[in-house]
Amino acid sequence: MKHVSRYPISISLLHWLLAVALIGNLIIGWMLDDAENLLALHKSIGIIILGLVSVRLANRLRVRRRLPPSTNRAGTPAYLVEKTVHHCLYVLMLAIPLLGWVKTNAAGHVASCFGLFSLPTLVPKSRELSHWLGELHSLTAYGLAALVGLHVLGALAHQVLKSENILPRILPLPRRVEQEVATSKRG
Repeated sequence: MKHVSRYPISISLLHWLLAVALIGNLIIGWMLDDAENLLALHKSIGIIILGLVSVRLANRLRVRRRLPPSTNRAGTPAYLVEKTVHHCLYVLMLAIPLLGWVKTNAAGHVASCFGLFSLPTLVPKSRELSHWLGELHSLTAYGLAALVGLHVLGALAHQVLKSENILPRILPLPRRVEQEVATSKRG
């Protein structure tokens, strides 16, 4: 079996699309107290994130045999932290938009994506439920921000502590460009 050192392009593209959407929507979410006019944008991006995460999960299952192995040795604390963070990231990437959707419904509104379509209403209007779901949505968003930070710190730790540049594994660059970059760094 051939050794796989890079993620398939579909994994790379979905990784970076979600990274931009998630970080952007976290920032917009934190700005909502001062700029409520961003709420429709925040909800629309949340719906897109829900769709992208669903596609990413299905794609990951589709290409699971073509994924590179972890650079951390199985059974080590670093490996366990890596796997835990990745699993928690997936759970929160799904949970946060779902909570936002249900919170929106409980507030008596439909979740609309840029006015192009609306998601079905899942729960009846309930001020108490809306408040509770809003708090949970915010709390899980902070958890996601912390996990994204751990994810980035893990990549930096590989670079600084182990002298392993693992970033090219997930970059959606053609192999030739990656090889040229590596050659220019050596020369």
